[in-house]
Amino acid sequence: MKKLSGKPFALIGVNVNGWDAKELKAVMDKDKLTWPSFVNGEEIVTRWNLQSTPTFYVIDHQGVIRHKWVGNSAGYEQGGLPAAEAIDAALDQLIQKAERSATK
Repeated sequence: MKKLSGKPFALIGVNVNGWDAKELKAVMDKDKLTWPSFVNGEEIVTRWNLQSTPTFYVIDHQGVIRHKWVGNSAGYEQGGLPAAEAIDAALDQLIQKAERSATK
């Protein structure tokens, strides 16, 4: 995430496994997660119709979902996470678009 410092980018986590804020904080500290995460997962699961975890969304600077990776889909690394290259490519493309839009 350091490479994206100062870019029009935000990473936000949503915990849907039922942990309370104190339990999530302990995991975030242990795993050295540096982005904000929310614990009100049930409402988000319902509103976003999440059917599997993990689910990753990439939302552009206009609030439009441009990419979505669901559960343990093909193209994921072991452990259920999307390949870093796929995320990097999606973010690079959308950050460049956001930066071009900001200069207009």
